[in-house]
Amino acid sequence: MSREVPTPPVPDLARAKGRTVAELVEWFVIFFNQGGAPFNYRRAAKSVRAAYKGMHQLHLLTAGCLAETTAIGRTANADVVRNAAPFAFGRSTQVFDLSPRRFSFGRDRFAGYRIPFLFVENRIINVYYLQPRKAAGLDFDELCMVATIVERYLLDTEFYGQRCDVEFVDVGVPAGSNVRLPRRYSLADLPRWSDRRLTERLSMIADALDIVAGGDRVVRRPQLRPRPEPDMPLFD
Repeated sequence: MSREVPTPPVPDLARAKGRTVAELVEWFVIFFNQGGAPFNYRRAAKSVRAAYKGMHQLHLLTAGCLAETTAIGRTANADVVRNAAPFAFGRSTQVFDLSPRRFSFGRDRFAGYRIPFLFVENRIINVYYLQPRKAAGLDFDELCMVATIVERYLLDTEFYGQRCDVEFVDVGVPAGSNVRLPRRYSLADLPRWSDRRLTERLSMIADALDIVAGGDRVVRRPQLRPRPEPDMPLFD
């Protein structure tokens, strides 16, 4: 019996492992069956958003994480804020949003962007993306895939002819280390994928998801999509 599976957000599409459709199928089966962590990083994303809106006091920003229901969730979210929020300090940035929209690919598949906000600095429009996972986050090439999608399907569509960039902040643990290392990237740092490479990869991912959805190997009950955040319309 087949089981409906949701389309993962863009960052999870990018970090899917496999050089063939069959290998991607195996990755997505594990992805859906293992379920999620007992917490998420939404509060950290909201606090970082507040930093780019002008709140440059770290103790106030981390206080927003205390509402997490689990101790590990409170610790992890505050840890992300301590590493990511200082990138906003001492800067003058204006936060804004676009109306809700999702990335379209394959046959009727729509993926959330996981973008908590956009901001303007020095008349340049920036898309902000936060990689909060301590481990199992995006590697550099996968981050470049996300940057390619954001540039071509969001920036070039919505702001054609205007000065645009991205601010991608990764606060994961690099290979060979056991502590978070805050890193910030712009488009100049992220080589974009070719049209052919991106199209072929997305086609393989879409085929793999269709196979998983049409089979019976996903045994976990489908989880309800988290409630959309009204102040982060490009997140879900």
